[in-house]
Amino acid sequence: MDFPVVKGVDIRNGLAMEWIKLKVLGKGSYGVVNLVKPINYVFADRVFAVKSCRYEDSSSVQKELEILEQFADCRNIVQCYGDLLSIDQGMLVYNLFLEYAPGGSFLDLMVKKYGGKIPESDVKCYSKMLLEGIRDIHARGYVHCDLKPANILVFPPDRYGSISNLKIADFGLLRRAGERNMPEVEAWMLNFPGTGVYMPPESVTDGKISAALDIWSLGCVVLEMITGKLPWEYHNLADLAIKIGFSRYPPKIPENMSSTGKDFLMKCFARNPSERWTADMLLSHPFLLSECPPLSPHCLPCMEELEGFGFVTSILAVGPVYECTLFHTLKQVGGYSPVIRCNSESFASAELKIKSIGCTKCQSIGHFSCPDCSNTPKV
Repeated sequence: MDFPVVKGVDIRNGLAMEWIKLKVLGKGSYGVVNLVKPINYVFADRVFAVKSCRYEDSSSVQKELEILEQFADCRNIVQCYGDLLSIDQGMLVYNLFLEYAPGGSFLDLMVKKYGGKIPESDVKCYSKMLLEGIRDIHARGYVHCDLKPANILVFPPDRYGSISNLKIADFGLLRRAGERNMPEVEAWMLNFPGTGVYMPPESVTDGKISAALDIWSLGCVVLEMITGKLPWEYHNLADLAIKIGFSRYPPKIPENMSSTGKDFLMKCFARNPSERWTADMLLSHPFLLSECPPLSPHCLPCMEELEGFGFVTSILAVGPVYECTLFHTLKQVGGYSPVIRCNSESFASAELKIKSIGCTKCQSIGHFSCPDCSNTPKV
């Protein structure tokens, strides 16, 4: 299959680069997002999500570049790698190169992997990832203003074992803390009523923007992880606005949630924004202090899931880096037995090999018996 080739140039330094469009990832009012792969370039072994639009319509996308450049190296915020101009059918096109999320959106993950409801042990890990991203946003004086599962992207496992790494994306409604009105939100809420369920009371009553806005939205996302449902039930937008803005009660928290989990959510759902806990405070909440058990039953997903993340599985794949204490193997799935823990006091590479892992006979990681060929290696 022949893929279209695009040649772009950086007008600031004259740097040119060619890339091929592999597939369309999404379309919107801003333009289109393609999965692309550079040709004969330093990044030729990587793929990117490239947001493209007509240059004359690119002011909002260029603004996104300015914003994301401030979050370089923030672990839980999607990364931006720059921009290039190209020509498409005689039209000048602006291209923004973004980090590609092979796992799609968190909303997709909630449905496909968990069937809606996420175990509380995983909720703790996901919540910590999101809070670390929110903390970075707030530390720079911004408020995201649109935190929801659809605006959270999924990446291969990182620090927290088998569960995917989450990064906050879509900064189109980002505002400076202290602004007092959000006219875009009013129109946005009318057009996309599902989004309104994540908004705090003050967004309905006076439109005041503060870091506390994101904390309420985080609480809604956490609640949705636990219940598999939106935080509010409503008949129409007027009903939703009344419940959010004027009800004395927060969204209903399930009785079967742990006491620390309930308290965590109540800290997010304080109606008075000044009484809501900050991201830093919530990161020290007891609910998150034991976010990942040291002997998690799984640290890496099965090979089929890794293939979905773009890992090479033909012979040997070198997985993400983990800080772990013990060695375990997953139940065989489709003939694969990935190693999921490594014996190290610091960071170490987890190696994955088709058919067998931890076996000297098949040249896998030594010092561990192989579940496939029953060979016991010499220690």
